Amino acid sequence: MARQSLYILLAGLAMACHAPRKTAKAPFSTIDYVTVGKMMDTIRPPYIIDVSHGAKRVVFIGCDHNRDTAHAQFGKITSYFNALRPQLTFNEGGQLPDTLHFSTFNEAITRKGETGALKYLSDRAGIRMMNGDLSDSLEFAITLRKYPADQLLLYYLMERLVIPYLNGAYGNGSFEEMYNKVIRHWFVDEGFPVPENQRTYAYFKQLYQRYTGHPFELAMNEQIELFDYINGGNCRFCAIGRASKMVRDSILLDKIDNALNHFDRVMVTFGHGHAIALSPALQQVVDKH
Repeated sequence: MARQSLYILLAGLAMACHAPRKTAKAPFSTIDYVTVGKMMDTIRPPYIIDVSHGAKRVVFIGCDHNRDTAHAQFGKITSYFNALRPQLTFNEGGQLPDTLHFSTFNEAITRKGETGALKYLSDRAGIRMMNGDLSDSLEFAITLRKYPADQLLLYYLMERLVIPYLNGAYGNGSFEEMYNKVIRHWFVDEGFPVPENQRTYAYFKQLYQRYTGHPFELAMNEQIELFDYINGGNCRFCAIGRASKMVRDSILLDKIDNALNHFDRVMVTFGHGHAIALSPALQQVVDKH
């Protein structure tokens, strides 16, 4: 099985802008994302990793990003949470406010998917749920060092807006209205350099046609493959997608590693692609403690 060395250098590169230089950390073995993509065809989430060393234990639930209360992953999250009795939990996709609470488990799922489910359980247990991701502003600062801003903007808009929208993640509202909201809140406000004259929906469509050679269509079609990280070869946006995921994975591993300095039992919910990629590294992290 193909593997790659995921060095915390990517995280360190970002941290170096804000903190004194630290001693480099040892590399962790991960599964490359092209291989991950092939494995995902045969693995139905939840994909569960349960690793331990002495008193230290990490349970990582690799989830499908959905809000179907009947999905099997939510029962697994509950059963593993109750058995592990974690002291700290990590979610994907940003920090939820400590003041946000859900009245029922199903409400939590309906509103926030697996992140809501973990928050509900964490609140009931009286423990903190922390963001396992890096902030958008930090990720942008890292990836902008490697890729042109216009290519990154196109990739992120496809990955974070267009494809989830087509999969029903954002409801049935107008796509253009949503675009006009997120271009500022998700990008400009997070420090992504988008000039005023490049924030329109019309500009996005021009950008799409420039790099794909096709007019933009709000549909799941073969052009979506141009932005799927599992595709190898000379697919430029697929490579950007893999780089983004590796940056996020390095941050998550670092957070788990640091958490194990203070806690014995940690639980994580992330997408199952991340779980597959990090499966060998998680044992290595736990074995350090």
